[in-house]
Amino acid sequence: MKPSIHKGRETPFLLAAAAALFLAACCYLGAALYGVLAALPEARTLPAAAAGDTLHGLAVRQESAVEAVPGARDGERITGEGVYFSACDGRESLSPPDLDGLTPAGLAALLEAAPEPSGGGRIVKSTVWYYAALLDGGDAPEPGRCRLRFEGFSRAVPARLIAVREEDGRQLLLFRLTEGGNYLKIRIINAEIES
Repeated sequence: MKPSIHKGRETPFLLAAAAALFLAACCYLGAALYGVLAALPEARTLPAAAAGDTLHGLAVRQESAVEAVPGARDGERITGEGVYFSACDGRESLSPPDLDGLTPAGLAALLEAAPEPSGGGRIVKSTVWYYAALLDGGDAPEPGRCRLRFEGFSRAVPARLIAVREEDGRQLLLFRLTEGGNYLKIRIINAEIES
């Protein structure tokens, strides 16, 4: 049999054809994926509250008052227990389930009450926590993602507004947060919503 005069030329041609088919398939799949993603609804982000609107509220976590732990530092994790803080304020018995039926009037009463400290310290059992706040004037935003800047802190933290409750012209906003650290120390505090 006579050897082909094209010997060795089939490989570059086949590679070029395969590369062209591969690029065409990528373009087709890319266009299809773009169409699917474009059809998805955009994630809602809260608009910033109007200038001057301030939230006044309290942080609620899964925690409990405990006897002082000798040698433990604030923010230190106690094995099998949670994060320890040496100060307590008497509100350690509040827990996230207590927020289910909380009204603006009920939150106002909690903010005004002066409970007695009930132990030598407290253990925070979960880094998921909630901020229940009264909105001083302005329109409440729709539930969704936002950022909260707490008074005395230099940066805002991610949050999700999960409920808005209105009663007698007052508005309660309930946020869920997962940022821990120094934020686990706060209880009654002011905040502003950032977009």
